[in-house]
Amino acid sequence: MSWIEKYRAHPYTILFITSFGLFVEELLYGMVAPLASESPVHVCDEHVISTLYGAYALGLIIATPILGIVTERTGRRKPMILGGLLLSASAVLFYFGLNQPMLFAARLLQGAGAACTWTAGLALIAGYFVKDRVRAMGWAMLGATTGSIVGPLVGGELFEKGGYAAPFYFAFVLLAIDVALRFAIPTTVRTALKPWKETFSELGGIITDKSVLSAAFAVALAAAAWALMEPLFPMHVIRIGNATPTVIGLLFTVSNLLYALLAPVVPFVSDRIGVRQTTVVGLVMTAIVLPSLAITPNIVMAGIVLCLVTIGYAFTINPTSAELGDAVDRRGSASYAVAYAVYNLAYSFGMIAVDSYVQFVTDGDHKLPLVEILLIVSGLFVLCVPLFLVKPSATATTEAATEEPTTATASDAIQGENKTT
Repeated sequence: MSWIEKYRAHPYTILFITSFGLFVEELLYGMVAPLASESPVHVCDEHVISTLYGAYALGLIIATPILGIVTERTGRRKPMILGGLLLSASAVLFYFGLNQPMLFAARLLQGAGAACTWTAGLALIAGYFVKDRVRAMGWAMLGATTGSIVGPLVGGELFEKGGYAAPFYFAFVLLAIDVALRFAIPTTVRTALKPWKETFSELGGIITDKSVLSAAFAVALAAAAWALMEPLFPMHVIRIGNATPTVIGLLFTVSNLLYALLAPVVPFVSDRIGVRQTTVVGLVMTAIVLPSLAITPNIVMAGIVLCLVTIGYAFTINPTSAELGDAVDRRGSASYAVAYAVYNLAYSFGMIAVDSYVQFVTDGDHKLPLVEILLIVSGLFVLCVPLFLVKPSATATTEAATEEPTTATASDAIQGENKTT
């Protein structure tokens, strides 16, 4: 192998490419949504805006199961490239934005592109990192979190200085870099494909695996907790302290920065007490802290609760992301893409479920006090804890699933795939 091929096949190169892809995806998501009202269509109706958010989730949900199977049959590289191209097409449609169907299509493509990146990208990381998987997943999530922080800030600043087109010019440059990096992912030569019957049998085993299902439940709850804070926290701090949009945005930015700082802390804890035990810490912490938002008397205390929920989120989502890969390893399989397809679906359903839940419990006929709304969700976290206290049964693990790639050689290819070409 040439030095270029060795560099391309190095695990940390793969981690950087995936993290950058997640950064760009989240940046685009956070940047374009606030610009809908400034597009040529001038979308100001709340129902239309809600529909656009739903289109993203729809694209994600439709594409994810397909990507799980396709990625296992074709490898991780092609879906990653497809994800970058779909995100680019989405940005172009947003830029022109001539009518509402075009914006709807843009959000649909954005969701499908996100499905590619989150499914194939996390599968790449799981395949290249085994012993240090929690830390690697934490850095990947840090990339996504950074994008979610930078997106609205950069988008708003560029819009103020250069108009509607300026943020998209910036996005096009990042997308060009992103797609180029995805093409740099090593091409792999796969072993002979299994018959479809065996493929679906293996996929079915992973989907019904107790460890995968419990991890998916925790992922859905983590998504639900954060999706719950997004609408309820602003309303609460406005009620108790007349918080301005600037103050609310600052509080969320601080919480996101805190999540970024936790990237090295979570794996430190996980190395000492175990992945599943770390997840329990996150679940219990969120269950305890979440209802306390309702009794906070001022903005400062509410901000502290938001930060504590963020810590609970990090201790839940980061190790759980690694647990999905560990569950695949315990089965002696390398079908990581299927496990992370389950991850994406669980996260999407968690967000959609809590959005529907909030709308139901806050309408005129079913209006509940904030403390009761939060206690119900907190109870679900408590129910999930026993699932992680039971030690999963170990199965025979293949050599490919237990050997961590550590050097930039041909054997550094993703588990389940053969040598790089």
